[in-house]
Amino acid sequence: MTRLSIIIKVTTLLALTCLMAAPVFAGKGPGKHSGQGNLQQWWQSLPQNEQQMMRDRYEIFKSLPEEKQQRLQKRWQDYRDLPPEERKQMHKKFNRWQNMDPEERERMRGTYRKLKDLPDQERQQLREELHQLRDLPPGEREQRRGELHRRYFPNSE
Repeated sequence: MTRLSIIIKVTTLLALTCLMAAPVFAGKGPGKHSGQGNLQQWWQSLPQNEQQMMRDRYEIFKSLPEEKQQRLQKRWQDYRDLPPEERKQMHKKFNRWQNMDPEERERMRGTYRKLKDLPDQERQQLREELHQLRDLPPGEREQRRGELHRRYFPNSE
């Protein structure tokens, strides 16, 4: 498993864990009032396997270096600060990623790794050119995508 894959999975697990717990802390979950008793009730109402899953995820999180924990916490807070519509868009993208063919997902991961290695100016230019491809018919879009790939990453194919 690649390092990026592990980070993505841990971040997702942490986000899902926090999403499950957030309504309780906000007073909107199973216990409508804040307080330790309601949190305890909520925890007790979880199936045993979910309690264990959350414990495991917490242990994974705690085993990360402090810097990564802080980065994950900041990313989680940034996510929580997003407007609901942007969160909805993120969920759609995540679901599309989850349902994607594994080979296509791996191809996209490889492209992302190569993209990170480009100088800032080239990276921005490539993003703009890729964005322009969205309006093209599928066949032409794929042909143009291949041309861009060969131009920006000539040694990779």
